[in-house]
Amino acid sequence: MSATLLEISDVKLTKISKEDYALLCRENPLHYGKTELLEGVIFDKMTKSNDHDFYSQVFFEAIQRILPEDFIIRVEKGINFTDSELEPDISIVKGKIQDYRNQKPSTAKLVVEIAVSSVSYDREKGRAYAKGLVDEYWIVDVSGKCVEVYNQPYENSYSQKRVFSAKEEIPLFGKFISLKNIFSE
Repeated sequence: MSATLLEISDVKLTKISKEDYALLCRENPLHYGKTELLEGVIFDKMTKSNDHDFYSQVFFEAIQRILPEDFIIRVEKGINFTDSELEPDISIVKGKIQDYRNQKPSTAKLVVEIAVSSVSYDREKGRAYAKGLVDEYWIVDVSGKCVEVYNQPYENSYSQKRVFSAKEEIPLFGKFISLKNIFSE
């Protein structure tokens, strides 16, 4: 069994509320603007590599092509959960952009994280996404050339996980996204 973020030996972590985190971000945006809150703990966001940017754009375009009209696609925009405020690489939320002018969404249909060197951290985020009732969570493992797909959130985990290889297609909105086309580029 792997250790959770809050069970690191010899390290004492103090949790912070979302309200206090929001205050820190407002008061010191240069520092806290490059962070996210995961289960009450502040983490620095990783620097984006060329691979990260490339796969973010490719997945964005693939999803955008099949996106139904009653959903919007968001890129690195915050989602508020009970004790987390995360900015996934890509999220699909129900509604129109105007619905989120004055508030961040509290859940999503789909969240996609592009993992170039952050697979373990992105797996840890799965708890927050499941608690936030995100229907489906994808981790794009760039070096492994596969996509981990988690669905059916229950409490703080997902009851189903499937790994799609670079030769497969992932179903989404009754259509398919071909990984063969994505990972061969």
